[in-house]
Amino acid sequence: MAIEAAERSVPAGDVPAAGNWSEARDRVGGVATAIARAVAVLGSDASIWAVAELTELELAEVLAGVDILVGYGLVADRNPLALAGPDTAAAVLDDIPFSARVRAHLDSGRILRDSGADAERIAAQLLQAGPTGLPWAASVYRAAAAGARRRGDGSAAERYLSQTLTERLSPGERAAVLRDTAEVRAIADPTEAIGDLLHELEWMQPSEVLSTVPVLRRILAASPKRDDVLWALDHATERVGERTPTAAAQLQLARGMVLATHANGVTWMESAASWLESRLSEWPQLGLHLAAIRCSLATLQGNDAVVARTNARTVLGQADPRSEFDACWHALMTSVFTEHPDDAEATCRRLQRELGGHEDEWKSLSLSLLRAEARRRAGDIKTTTASSGALLERLDRQHTDPMPSLRTCAAGLLAESLIQAGDTARAETVLREYGLFGAPADESESTFTLHVRGLLLAACGDVPAAVEAQLECGRHLANARTENPDLIRWRYAAVWGLMRLDRRDQAIDLAEENLELARRWRTPGAVGIAYQVLASTRPNRDRIEPLSQAIELLEVSGYQLDQAIAHYELGKAMRSTERDQAAHHHFLRALAIAEQVGAERLAERARAMTGPGSSTGRAKGLTAQEWKIAQLVAGGMSNPQIAAELFLARRTVEFHLSSVYRKLALSGRGDLAELLGGTPAVNGRHLISRPA
Repeated sequence: MAIEAAERSVPAGDVPAAGNWSEARDRVGGVATAIARAVAVLGSDASIWAVAELTELELAEVLAGVDILVGYGLVADRNPLALAGPDTAAAVLDDIPFSARVRAHLDSGRILRDSGADAERIAAQLLQAGPTGLPWAASVYRAAAAGARRRGDGSAAERYLSQTLTERLSPGERAAVLRDTAEVRAIADPTEAIGDLLHELEWMQPSEVLSTVPVLRRILAASPKRDDVLWALDHATERVGERTPTAAAQLQLARGMVLATHANGVTWMESAASWLESRLSEWPQLGLHLAAIRCSLATLQGNDAVVARTNARTVLGQADPRSEFDACWHALMTSVFTEHPDDAEATCRRLQRELGGHEDEWKSLSLSLLRAEARRRAGDIKTTTASSGALLERLDRQHTDPMPSLRTCAAGLLAESLIQAGDTARAETVLREYGLFGAPADESESTFTLHVRGLLLAACGDVPAAVEAQLECGRHLANARTENPDLIRWRYAAVWGLMRLDRRDQAIDLAEENLELARRWRTPGAVGIAYQVLASTRPNRDRIEPLSQAIELLEVSGYQLDQAIAHYELGKAMRSTERDQAAHHHFLRALAIAEQVGAERLAERARAMTGPGSSTGRAKGLTAQEWKIAQLVAGGMSNPQIAAELFLARRTVEFHLSSVYRKLALSGRGDLAELLGGTPAVNGRHLISRPA
């Protein structure tokens, strides 16, 4: 053994005296010296049994020797054992010959490993010994690095990984360690981390290059220096393209996956598609990757959902999610926006099952976000709130952000679902907590945030600011050449606000544009919602037909919340034309769906419309002139327009309108419009009570 007792008995009759190690060493005896050296090697919290094994002493001898060391003030009087201070520990270690100290650290590492100790405690011993050549050292270092990363200590993780590279490794093991090292270094400098990997790509085997692609993708996803990292990825694509075309194709897909929401996302995906097309004749196996990137392009630009869905089904039927996750992700994103929400969610679950033990945290988080998006599209407020909240909690537990846009999207989903549920205070808290409320975010990440912020402003009664937020969201999407009206429904929310602000012409133009784009995209949900938007710009009597068409399409699409809103709006339109029985049916249907999905405020309004306090009953107290004016206000007309329509003075209109508000206990035009079938709800959002 490295530490051996010079004597097998403890000296008797020695009177303890204060002093340092050099003075006490000759007095404590050989056994106590061996124990002190063992404690110094093992470090603080040295267990008595580990000291006994390292010194090959009996437990009774160790205890007796410890008593002597405690008496001299060299060892603290506690268990686990520790030397009295860092100076004492350093002096004892310096007193051990170099070769004996190395053997002692190696033996300590073995003893700790055999006892099942934490990997970092074992690695700490091996680090003191230098390169060991032990067959198990590399696995200990990698486990220690993983532990350090989990607790957020990147420098310790990098130290362990650097030492791993000094041990005996196979080419595959070396490539894996280099990938781990790059991910750790990327926290401080992602461009340099990718550069380090690029130097190693030259000698990597094709299978190792493929394994490196997900690492490069994760570095890109987490990096704030996207332009520099993109340049490095392009360089990597060219470097590996000739030897490993599949890896180069996956790099193109990874770039498109991360940059789907970026201001230049469409442009970069078109570049990737061109790169794949130019090499397809030479490498036919790239066909599946090309189909995947075309899925995303069609989805972002809103070009023919039927073709996009067909491509997505082909990719998802042929690609292996364990080795071709990026291709699967592009296809799955398309499925979320083209398939029935239940079918899209089922596909997400299938991919998670197929990944099994190969599912790393980044892939898991990405699939969880897509599942939450599927439930959002279904209008399932309860499930969307729960799943997006759980996803945020998982992201918050990460010591490094695996993908900033994941957190942004998850926070946006949670805030939107809270707005729909009527909890505007909590929605605002979420946006503020994640830095998404107030100053505009970076354009590449802020588009969905602007939309959700606009919804919150509308719910809180600030209609002008809400409209501006939605129009700004639309400008961002136009600059990004993202024209699909069903990705972010900013036009729906903008039209609602424009009608409230009496900007009817602008609202009509936007609604007609929305319908044209929805017909180009060709999904029932998008077209159904477009009919809802169009109906909101028309007088009450002209809303019945487009709302009826919307309901028919939305039932096919599986968009439950949108169905409930369409039924509610159709009920209001029918009641305004005195078709009370038909209106009652639609209010009941809206109530049933709203209660099912958790749209509490919408359910409350629908319930009021079906009871004795419904609008027809409440309106009976109005005079004929008041009723007529109330109907015109509900239809969106301004006071001057009503005065011209009824040949009245403007002051007369204002007098009657004040009487209407008083008799119906309403606060203004918006409440009157809601009650009598005027300005429609926007995904249930203006059916939310304003905070006091």
